[in-house]
Amino acid sequence: MATNESLPGNLRQSGSDTGKIVDLIVKVTVVAAAVIYGCGFLVISIHQYSYGLAGLNPLRPKVLAAGIWFLFFITIPFMLEIEERFIKFSSPERERWLSKKSTRFFLSATSCFWLGMILTYAFDIPTEVGQTGPSTITIILVMAVSAALVCADERIRFPHWLAVLASLGFGGLLMYCGVRDLFTNHHQSIAAIATWFMFVTSFAFDELQSRSWKLKIGHWKQSLGLGFLALAAFSSFYYPQMKPSWGGGAPVPATIYFDKNSLVLPGQSMSAKIVDETDGGFYIIGGNDKKATFIPRSEVAMVYYSDDTLGPFFMKPKLTPKTGAPAIVP
Repeated sequence: MATNESLPGNLRQSGSDTGKIVDLIVKVTVVAAAVIYGCGFLVISIHQYSYGLAGLNPLRPKVLAAGIWFLFFITIPFMLEIEERFIKFSSPERERWLSKKSTRFFLSATSCFWLGMILTYAFDIPTEVGQTGPSTITIILVMAVSAALVCADERIRFPHWLAVLASLGFGGLLMYCGVRDLFTNHHQSIAAIATWFMFVTSFAFDELQSRSWKLKIGHWKQSLGLGFLALAAFSSFYYPQMKPSWGGGAPVPATIYFDKNSLVLPGQSMSAKIVDETDGGFYIIGGNDKKATFIPRSEVAMVYYSDDTLGPFFMKPKLTPKTGAPAIVP
């Protein structure tokens, strides 16, 4: 059998390089999994603590889903900034145009707006909300006008201050609507999601512009502090309104039917929202409750995952075709 000493030098070198690559992939995978798990655990812990839940089973798929979503919301702005730098230095004309702060700000705000529009599918956004102030259509119209002025700013004789006002107007309107929806209307929207990306993008720009990216003690205090602040904001404002079907933490509407021997509501039903479900029971909120209530599974006869108080199809009265009266089912 041939040994390593009997193999040619290039084959030994190739095998050594392959081993180093495999070892690097394994280490990166382990570190990435640990970061995803740690972020997800913190996101869910902060989210559930707002309902009064202290215990958390760490071995749950939703922990990984929460960590993946948080890292996605953090890394996308950095990727956009890096891509913008590549585009900027691809040609002298683009470098001259993208060197203008008004152009960079407008393109960044526009990218954040389209990200918000795409990610609305992952959020539980109410369809009927009392809208006050500018709507999404207004934001799109302002964006179109601002785009025309910013593109015209590429010409040498065009008044630069018009492009600056257009960029600030569009970005300011987008952030105003986002802050309004988050803190006044208390719901998610395109502008609210875009506002997150605008803040993180500004942080990414500052990090890529000034950071030496050398691991030295004392250089990362501000970055770590802002990172924990971002994690707390994501856990408090964004993750709680993401659809559970997308791995989010929005409560699930349900109708709970109690057992006839239940000590809570014997033989009755109640509409509520399920915050979490364990082997022991359900954590629910209802009405204007801020904290969750635990209902043991032994007290529950059936759970209908809908806010329809009439219940599932087999509990609804059947109507006769002609009279519309309830049919007598033997």
